[in-house]
Amino acid sequence: MSTSTSYPIGGMLFSYYLICPRKAWLVRQGIYMEQESEDVALGKLLDETSYSRNEKHLDLHATAPDGTPLVGKVDRALLRDGVLHETKKGRTCQEAHLSQVRFYLWLLKLNGVTGPGGAPFKGQIDYPALRRSEPVTMGPQQEEALVLQLRHLTRLLEEPHPPARISKRAFCSKCAFEELCYG
Repeated sequence: MSTSTSYPIGGMLFSYYLICPRKAWLVRQGIYMEQESEDVALGKLLDETSYSRNEKHLDLHATAPDGTPLVGKVDRALLRDGVLHETKKGRTCQEAHLSQVRFYLWLLKLNGVTGPGGAPFKGQIDYPALRRSEPVTMGPQQEEALVLQLRHLTRLLEEPHPPARISKRAFCSKCAFEELCYG
């Protein structure tokens, strides 16, 4: 059974799904709460001011094996070095951040794009406020997990109603959707 969708799935939506499936579903329905979020504004400011303009954003497009269109907007790419960089303000939700970078690495692989000498691209999460970086690689197990997570996400997005609210977690208080979910 095919679970592909006609609308593209992007790296941010994929990350939202891993953090909170309800948020991913709401965003796909066109409900955007983040324009009011101070945390989101801070993250955008970090992205815009932390690195030089000539290293910025790389737009990616690919098609998953099941036919789902995929998109991504990488914060910055050092193409000569074969490294994609994603900028984050903190390490909260780090597993979702790692998976988001792996999603972008997968898009490059699906397009047959390799780094210097034909090696696969690598990823890196940069935390300018913490003055730290974390390398990200993707092997067969991570790719298999991405395909499975994408399948689950596409099924979720086809549902007519949002998933139940998650048990409130500490990071919910900083989420732009907190008021919508918990009043």
